[in-house]
Amino acid sequence: MDAEIDLKAILGLVRRQLWLILSTIAVVLVLTIIFTYSLTPRYTASSLILVDTSTKNLLDSSNIISNPNADNSRVESEVGILKSDSVLLNVVRENDLVADSEFGINLSFKDRALSWLKIPLPPAPTGEVALAKVLGSFRKATAVNRNGLTYLITVGVTSKDPAKAARLANSMSEIYIQAQIDAKVSATLANRDTVQNQVEAASAAIIENEKAFDSYITANIDRLEKQTNSLTLAALRTQLEQIKTDRASQMSRVETLQKSLRSQDYSTLVAQLQSDALNQYQSQREDLAGRIAQLADDNPEAVNLRAELAKIDTSLASLASREVGSLQEAVTGYDERANEVRQKIRTTFLRSNLPPEVQARIYGLQQSSEILLNQYQKLKTRLQDLDAQSALQLPDSRVVSAALVPTAPSFPNRRMMLALSLVAALGLGIGLAVLREYFIGGFISENQIEAVLKVPLSAIAPRQATGDEHHKLANPTSSLADLMVTAPLSLFSESVRRLRLTLDQQERKRGLPKPQDGDEGTIIMVSSALPAEGKSTMALSLARAYALTGKRTLLIDCDLRKPSVNKHLNLEPNHDFIDYLRQDRSSATLTSLIMRDPLSSLTVLLGGRRSDIATDELVMSDKMGRILASARKHFDYVILDTPPVEPVVDGLYLARHADMIVFVIKWASTPQSSARQAVAALRENKSPETGIVALLNQQDRNKMSGNYSYSGYYTE
Repeated sequence: MDAEIDLKAILGLVRRQLWLILSTIAVVLVLTIIFTYSLTPRYTASSLILVDTSTKNLLDSSNIISNPNADNSRVESEVGILKSDSVLLNVVRENDLVADSEFGINLSFKDRALSWLKIPLPPAPTGEVALAKVLGSFRKATAVNRNGLTYLITVGVTSKDPAKAARLANSMSEIYIQAQIDAKVSATLANRDTVQNQVEAASAAIIENEKAFDSYITANIDRLEKQTNSLTLAALRTQLEQIKTDRASQMSRVETLQKSLRSQDYSTLVAQLQSDALNQYQSQREDLAGRIAQLADDNPEAVNLRAELAKIDTSLASLASREVGSLQEAVTGYDERANEVRQKIRTTFLRSNLPPEVQARIYGLQQSSEILLNQYQKLKTRLQDLDAQSALQLPDSRVVSAALVPTAPSFPNRRMMLALSLVAALGLGIGLAVLREYFIGGFISENQIEAVLKVPLSAIAPRQATGDEHHKLANPTSSLADLMVTAPLSLFSESVRRLRLTLDQQERKRGLPKPQDGDEGTIIMVSSALPAEGKSTMALSLARAYALTGKRTLLIDCDLRKPSVNKHLNLEPNHDFIDYLRQDRSSATLTSLIMRDPLSSLTVLLGGRRSDIATDELVMSDKMGRILASARKHFDYVILDTPPVEPVVDGLYLARHADMIVFVIKWASTPQSSARQAVAALRENKSPETGIVALLNQQDRNKMSGNYSYSGYYTE
């Protein structure tokens, strides 16, 4: 049941504030449409990259499948590399984005404003600063994401130009893959250089070991000859010495000839080499030189002879170089013969009956040589593999789908923005409706009053049109309250009687005895939050409603700041109530202030003139208390027309004397905050048993519902 009541309240709120909700939605949607169509469209192009985590080696046909648990970290690492400054900077440089109109250095809104104001602009960034700004701008336009837990990576670039977006997305993918290849090649070449150093070290170690072996034999050959009595070993030693002597002689001759060849000393070359061909060239050269010497320098024949001499010199130098080369080959032959003799000496030495200490030394040198040679061969093989791998590297990623030129913009997404704005507008409209219903706007319904003020609504009084008043009232200057007598079957009169009924019900609920003969009467205070809310009219109407039922009723005009009951009754008191309360000696007695309502049996205590002093001390005085106490004894109902609560405090003091309080609210006019504060103030100052009921006054007849909507039933 509670849920049903809440739903009805919500639907009622929406119905009452429907125009505000619809207006809010319309305004927000129009602004959203204007905003979305004013935005510059941007296009996003995406390429798709597949990361292959298997080990690839073209020299080995068996690819090694990696660990799936490590693949996740591998793919995430590739995403991080794609987002790195290194890749983005290469894209910026390759596509010259520094000079690009979209990503390059452009004037900001602030710079344009300064330029328009003729204020000198700061120097434009250059160098690394400019590059960093372009990099930051381009980074905002890129998006690199892994597709779930797959091996696929999406590379997206957003730009105002769709073709540029596709070009940059593909460029980013290509640069990333090329960087991957370059990194693998660099790593392979670094490994090759390391192995190359190891190969050179191994080669040097082998040479040093061989030298140590030969040096040991050479150093101990005399002792070994005596111990082994080997004639062969002595002969090989003599042969080796002879080869060394011949090689040194030949090498000395080669060096002399090379020196003569560099200095073009052809006479020495011919004399040293003793070659018939060289002798022939030398004879021709000397003959040409003699003939040139006999001719003048500018003689044409001398020029020809010098050219022919140059050819002979060239031929002579070429032939001499070949002869010297032959001699160098002879030196190489000496080296080979020396190595053969050394090998024979080593073999003969090892086959001899050697002492134990010599055998141990020789065995150690041999083992070192074999180990070094084995290491050298392995390193040489690895070096060749690395040389081949450096030229056969493959990337670990590849583009499986290149970026295409997008045909539709990715921003703004007008449909989504309109949908979100519609939801936001609906929420904003409902929020404004709630704010207007319960906090800002006036009261327009029973549920609203009870929800905000926490007091029951006793009745709703309609707004009476001026023409109706003149039609029903005999005197055009009469009060609307006269309808209680002149038009008792009107909708207004019925609303006042409903107020009276509610007050009677509240008396029974609170256990207050109905006034009987001899009992004290009930004081009903009529109040409001602000002026001009119909409080005095309703006080007079309620007092007449009680008087018409035969109840002894007194209406006291307690609004000493601005008394108005006398205007409603067209009566002028002989004396003023304020003067009586001030104990002015010139004032008359209380009975001189009391007058009779011309249309009913109602007794009225009029206020008279407006007060020019503060009246709170008067309403809280002992005299006012005695007046109200006496009124209780002589009347069944005492109606107090009190000042509005918000402007003055008089009504709060009078609330202490009241048994019931009628709080008048002007329909769709009284601010909720004012009404809430006024009711709270009345609660703080009234007696605990005093009840408060609300009256919604001056409602538009066209918007009345419920029991008040049957206008044809009433006689206007």
